[in-house]
Amino acid sequence: MALEYIVGPVLALLLGMKFSDYKSKETQKTIATLTEKIEKIEKHNQEVENELPKKVMATVLPIAKAVNKLNEQVGL
Repeated sequence: MALEYIVGPVLALLLGMKFSDYKSKETQKTIATLTEKIEKIEKHNQEVENELPKKVMATVLPIAKAVNKLNEQVGL
């Protein structure tokens, strides 16, 4: 009878510790995966930031030249 009072809580403690360890490892894996994704997104955003001004200038420059040419023809 006294053995039941000792074995039950010890067994529950061991199972709880094992479950906590499992959940902790699972959370660490999730954190590592999310960190990797964030790094990829940051790298992609940096590339887009570097390329965007070039693309905008390539798009706007012909329009600006055409407007200047039109202004010269009109006499403005």
